Amino acid sequence: MYIVIIGGGEIGTQVARALHGHHNIVVIDTSLEAKERLSHIDVQFVQGHGTDPEVLREAKVDLADVCIACTNGDEVNLLASMLAKGLGAKETLCFVGKASYVDILTDPRTVEILGTRIDRVLWPQRSLAHEIVEVIRVPGAVDTEVLAGGRLRFVEYLVQEDGPYVHKQIAKLDWPEGVFLAGMVRGEEFISARDAAYVSQILEHEDRILFMTTPQGFNGLQACFAPKTRVRRVMVVGGGNVGHMVAEELLKHRLEVTIIDHSPERCRWLAEQLNGALVLEGDGTNLELLESEGLERSDVLVAVTENDEKNLLVSLLAKQVGVPKVITRVNRTENRRLFERVGIDIPLTPRQAAVREVVDWLSPENVDHLALIEDRVELMELVLPETFRETTLGDLQLPEHAVVVAVEQGKKVTLPSPELKIAAGDQLLVLSAREVSDAVLARVI
Repeated sequence: MYIVIIGGGEIGTQVARALHGHHNIVVIDTSLEAKERLSHIDVQFVQGHGTDPEVLREAKVDLADVCIACTNGDEVNLLASMLAKGLGAKETLCFVGKASYVDILTDPRTVEILGTRIDRVLWPQRSLAHEIVEVIRVPGAVDTEVLAGGRLRFVEYLVQEDGPYVHKQIAKLDWPEGVFLAGMVRGEEFISARDAAYVSQILEHEDRILFMTTPQGFNGLQACFAPKTRVRRVMVVGGGNVGHMVAEELLKHRLEVTIIDHSPERCRWLAEQLNGALVLEGDGTNLELLESEGLERSDVLVAVTENDEKNLLVSLLAKQVGVPKVITRVNRTENRRLFERVGIDIPLTPRQAAVREVVDWLSPENVDHLALIEDRVELMELVLPETFRETTLGDLQLPEHAVVVAVEQGKKVTLPSPELKIAAGDQLLVLSAREVSDAVLARVI
């Protein structure tokens, strides 16, 4: 594909990195710093503004199979997308940060008025809010995904320093029926359950263990990691779009929610919108305020301001007073590793989910990218093609650091076993290190 990316900032750079090996990429940005960031990957660069028709023509947007507008400005992205469509781009994808734009752009009446349409609208904050709520609702977990229409759940747990599994040999641990241990993440490395190195691994503090479970198996697994834990009270620092959506969803699940924001106007609006939540005006980094409002009694602290330094400080304060689960928004992806190193268990970025949606949108029809774990491990759903010859999972030749974690055959969902036969039309859920995901596709698809 020929793809034009408007905006060479963080999202544009991540999208270019994810796509450049398989597509011809042109990036448009006003800054030469963006050109420098992209210099180590095989993309073309056009300096200029994405709303300038001449710049778009220079980038040959009329030949583009896809144009992706992902600057930091909603209005710039909207105008650039419409101009690209008008100049001949086959499909357009637009990133927005405001809910109002999502509603407008998905309204059929807007298409009638404009005479054209934006093919896909992405709202990263909504994806982040959904991810946060799912993690809150599973005590003990640091990541979770519901899959196969609720028939499967992917769960990630952190090995605690004083927990029952630290210093245990992973291959010798027993788990409830309906649970498949897919592997572990240690530092930068994913070790799958079928790797040669897996058998000898001794779990260490801060290792992350990855499971696929049935609904029944999930209940038993939760009893292993959080047997007496129940989330009742959540404190949210940051009342922007993400904080509002998180609080709104938690109230539907009848949790006690306190939300703090520094803006009097925003607090008034939140109080009107969030019936049942305690809305406080103040500085979320003020320890006296946090303690006076019961931070130490909270089961979860969610720091989702648009300032990484403030989110980090609030999170460290929460950990210091003993809050069991701390979820932290990371606006700049390069800060994620720093947050992990200083002890933040669940740093999340809205860009991750958004980039995954772009990659999934451009993937072949029989490949879905379902999740990205720790920036290192990818969960994919693959439909076996008509040319695939029936075999057993035990005979399926996947590369190291990749493992099948479930098989969907019609309406039946099965956790993996070496004897399980797979054939054309079956759907495989595969967990793999990102660096071998292409090799997985080459061998299976």
